[in-house]
Amino acid sequence: MKFTYLWPLALVVLIPVIIIMYMLKQKAKEEKVASLYLWREMVRNDRANTPWEKLKKNWLMILQIITLIVLIIAIMSPYFMSGLVSSGKACIVIDTSASMGFMYDDNQTRFDKAKDEAVNFVRKLKNGTEISVITSDRSSMLLSGKSQSKSEVIEMIKKLEVSNYPGDASEGIAMAKALALDNKGLETLIITDTSVDIQTLDATVVDVYSDVENVAIEYVSHGFKENELDVLVKVSNHGKEAVKRDVSLYQGEMLCANKEVELEPESSQVVYFEDVKLEGNVFFAQVSGKDACDFDNISYDVLTDENEKRVLLMTKANVYLEKALSLIPGISLTKSEDIGSFQEFAKQEYDLYVFDSMLPEQLPSQGSVIIFGCDCSEIAQVDDIHENMIVKGVDSTTTKYLDGLSFGVAKTYSYRVPSYAHSFLSVTDEDGSHDIAFVGENRGRSYAMLGFDLHNSDFPLYMEYPLLMYNLVNECIEGGIISSFVFNAGDAVSVNANMDGNMPVVTKPDEESIELTDFRYNYTDTGEFGIYKISQTVKDAENSSYFVVNYPVSESRIEMHPSLSVTDADKVVTEVKGVFNLRNFVIILTLVLLAAEWIFSLRR
Repeated sequence: MKFTYLWPLALVVLIPVIIIMYMLKQKAKEEKVASLYLWREMVRNDRANTPWEKLKKNWLMILQIITLIVLIIAIMSPYFMSGLVSSGKACIVIDTSASMGFMYDDNQTRFDKAKDEAVNFVRKLKNGTEISVITSDRSSMLLSGKSQSKSEVIEMIKKLEVSNYPGDASEGIAMAKALALDNKGLETLIITDTSVDIQTLDATVVDVYSDVENVAIEYVSHGFKENELDVLVKVSNHGKEAVKRDVSLYQGEMLCANKEVELEPESSQVVYFEDVKLEGNVFFAQVSGKDACDFDNISYDVLTDENEKRVLLMTKANVYLEKALSLIPGISLTKSEDIGSFQEFAKQEYDLYVFDSMLPEQLPSQGSVIIFGCDCSEIAQVDDIHENMIVKGVDSTTTKYLDGLSFGVAKTYSYRVPSYAHSFLSVTDEDGSHDIAFVGENRGRSYAMLGFDLHNSDFPLYMEYPLLMYNLVNECIEGGIISSFVFNAGDAVSVNANMDGNMPVVTKPDEESIELTDFRYNYTDTGEFGIYKISQTVKDAENSSYFVVNYPVSESRIEMHPSLSVTDADKVVTEVKGVFNLRNFVIILTLVLLAAEWIFSLRR
């Protein structure tokens, strides 16, 4: 038996006080008797002339001492322990993924249950046990390494919070296996609601999964039909009972459309909204009602079609160029190999035309133009032809942050750069330096020429290639900062900002603004659901885009939980056993003893 508190032992000093109280001489009383039968007893009392008397056997005193001892034990909060870690080394892996935020019962979530079980496990450990705590979702984190302070570990566990990220305990288990290699006899406790693999690991799994009723929005998508917006919403019922819910479309606080849907158990349904009118570019769908998780009742979407720049690529199987253009965010790429049909394409008015080693009879009258490996006197005069040259980058906005740019070409034109343009690539021979690439704006249109065919160079093999192409396209058309707009919590957002502007700034749903540290950045702080804004100031004008973060739908439904996946049933429990608190029973015993003392006193 163990005790939570030891200071109540100081109250043992009250036991001698009780005994002393019963040793004090009682004041003699005058008694009239009808017989001398009791004379001997009266004489014995009369002879007592000291304040003390011999301690006599007194059941009331014994009862009071027992009551005091039991009361002290109750204050010490005793408990029994079993199954203690004998090796002196323990590890706790706690699943913090989004599904742990589901309700476990009417009073607590699965994560609340997990923390309670972790605290119970720590309390049952022997004093001096080295305790490690690992959290696990999309990645694992070691929070406590070999701490011997049970109180500190318990306080740490109580402060843990569930994340919005997808994942399970597998990352934490991998770290626990690594710890077990260096700590022989390590006993591991894994607390999760998802299937786990504990082979080769001495571990006990606490299954906190619970059957719940939950309706979730799987995804929201949209399309345009004759300038009208059509929206479809996929709704799934992951519960075991049929439900009837409302599915609504919102833009901000404004309700745009609403439909009622009936969902059978374990089924999904797609809800269509036709001819929806939205004023902004961000909206969300919401399903009504409360269930085990409210976060997956909302899903956001972004309208991007009107913001995309249309690019036409005229080329013959140039995979390098096609791939580089397709990676640039905010553009819609169309490709054609038939230069003879260019005039038909030109009728659709593209924002940018890219000609790869081919030219139409007449250049387009609108939009910007980029030309590779051609002689086009309409834009610039060819100065010379150079073979087997090393190309160097020229300091300009196009090659900004591409220090040391250098690659080889088999053949290239050099140009007389127009007055409105600037050079960004050059070659050098015995006659000096020659400009082989330039870009500039003339009368509201941008023109760029590169004097070589990409197939005749090793440039696409260098990491600088996609960066230079991005900069070049952005100088010709105002592209977007990001290429995707809908993400799940934990996803990385690839940011490609204009290097000629200020550092991009991300504004989170809680209005916190974060300035990024580079123009090329993988933004990963996407743990909050809602609408994000990313903006950049370029030439005193703000270029901004929106992206949204939704609940990871993979967390809305768990197919396999530990009780179904772990083959050794003895290693899976629903709660940590071994802590049996006796305090309440001792308090009840104390009350019984007090009642007995009161009855005994009355009868005297």
